[in-house]
This record gives sequence, C-alpha cells and structure tokens, in this order.
Amino acid sequence: MGDYNDALLRNPNSAVQARAKAQNRNNVMQLKLIGQSHPTGLTPNLLKLFEPRPPLEYKPVPEKRKCPPYTGMAHFVSNFAEPGDPQYAPPVQEAETPAQRKARIHKIRLEEGAKKAAEELEKYDPNSDPNISGDPYKTLFVARLNYETTESRIKREFEAYGPIKRVRLVTDRETSKPRGYAFIEYMHTRDMKAAYKQADGKKIDNKRVLVDVERGRTVPNWRPRRLGGGLGTTRVGGEEVNPRYIGSKSP
Repeated sequence: MGDYNDALLRNPNSAVQARAKAQNRNNVMQLKLIGQSHPTGLTPNLLKLFEPRPPLEYKPVPEKRKCPPYTGMAHFVSNFAEPGDPQYAPPVQEAETPAQRKARIHKIRLEEGAKKAAEELEKYDPNSDPNISGDPYKTLFVARLNYETTESRIKREFEAYGPIKRVRLVTDRETSKPRGYAFIEYMHTRDMKAAYKQADGKKIDNKRVLVDVERGRTVPNWRPRRLGGGLGTTRVGGEEVNPRYIGSKSP
C-alpha cells in the first residue's frame, strides 16, 4: 500500500489513467448485460422504432347505390328557343364613345338646370323683393362690371349724366362677393335715359360695361338670364353687340 501511494506521488497522471480504464471496463460490462436481453443486441429505445403498427380495423364492403337510368334530351326539345326568338337573344352591349358620354352628361345637366329654373321661376317676383326699391323708370341696369369695382366708383362714373339717388351693387348671398352687375337710381328720368343712350360700352376699371333699363318691373313676363331669359349678345363682325342696336327696341 505504501508503494502504491509512493507511485502516485511520483506520477499523478497514472491515477487518472487508472480511473478512466476502470470506468471503461464498467461501461463494457453494462453493454454486454443489455445486449443479452435481445438477440439483435439493440437497446429498448431503438427496438421501439421497429415495432409494427396496430392492425387495421375491419370495415364491411359498402353496398352499391342504385342510380336512375340515363335518358336522352328528346323530351326537352319542345322547351328549346327558336333561332329568332328575341326573348333569348344574347344581349348586345355597345360601348359608349367619349362624344356620346359627353352628350349624355350635357343632356342630363340641361334637364336638371331647366327643372331648377322652373322651380325658381315660380318664386320669381321682382315687385315683392325686399332688396329692390325706388322708381323702376329711373333705374339703370349696369352689367359686366369688374369684380373689384366698388359702389363709389360706379357712382363717380355715372354722376356725369345727372344726380344719383342710390347705387346698389349686387353681391352673392353666401360669399358676399360682387356678381358683376349693379342698379343705379337717378333723381330724374331724363338722366337715366341719357346714361342709357351714352354710357353703353363705357370702360370702367379696364372693362367695358353694358347698360340697360330695369326690365324686371317694367316689362311684363320678363325673366332674367339665370331663369332662361335676358337679352344676351350677338356677334357681328367679331364684336359683341347689344341686340337693341340690331332691331330690339327697349321700352
């Protein structure tokens, strides 16, 4: 015993090697004991991989279903459509060209505009309008005004024909912006007539204006342009001319 301990002290690695050899011998003995349990020498966990699956469950053969016999189409011939029957004719879809679509939309807008104008025409009554006042035979209508033109500017320009009692620049009810036309009431009828004859085409703020009498309260059944009436203009020689100068006389 003393010699073994002295040997270990002289060579410490020999103890480690001896311990490893003893462990290897034990492992070999265990493998031999395991291999003796099955002829193939396989471990239980490997043997489970080779176990057969359980047998399939027995099912009886299904019976054949009886189907109706095959028949032809002879008894359906009376229900077939004739070649010229319009009821079963295939639908013909014609593609709408851009020009046709534009014309269709234009027609719809015209119909809607005419319907709206007819509704407003029933309510149109200039004599009951609270914004309209004064003598209609002393009132001058001025159109095509610059949107930046003010009432003071209009009054200063038309005072040259006589004293003015009132100037009303028409504005939009929702936005309060000028709509490009106004009404001027003179003190005397002769001054209104002078402005009517001389001020047409007058240039105010770089725009030539159009003047006319107030026709809403002086001409029976008169309708403004927004309701499908008005005088409008006519092209003569490339220039816009008031119709009253080509045969339409004012009252």
